[in-house]
Amino acid sequence: MASIVFGTVAAIAVIVGMVLFFRLRRKPHTRAAAYVSATIILLAAGMLTMGSISFASLESAALRTFSPEERAAAVPCEAAVLKAEQTANKLNGRYIWQLRLRVTPETGRPYEIERTARLTSAMVERLEPGNVVLACLVDRADQTQIEISALA
Repeated sequence: MASIVFGTVAAIAVIVGMVLFFRLRRKPHTRAAAYVSATIILLAAGMLTMGSISFASLESAALRTFSPEERAAAVPCEAAVLKAEQTANKLNGRYIWQLRLRVTPETGRPYEIERTARLTSAMVERLEPGNVVLACLVDRADQTQIEISALA
């Protein structure tokens, strides 16, 4: 969601910057302001674009919540925490953790995946790599899509 917001604001900033530039550039007494304002606005748009890309990468690797239809079609599984590292990034006051999980579906072979999650302090205290096994759901069609309700 944050990546969409940043991307939309970046696109609006580019449009506003270009319109201001072309409007102000026409008059000799506002020509310098056109170059300065366009430069500042386009730099801001670039920073917003980088924010959008950063949030998109976090969102793509994050644990997600299934819709009711996806939940009904999902297969129950267990996820054992193999590795948990706290990153330096925070989102809404909670640190983002990098998790390495061994997912064992009821039907099929176990496999390992990496995901990011914002964990509560209570969950961090419980989290010991190798000792914590969490109930989860896995998408039948795409085994990389899992939902762990305890971490949501």
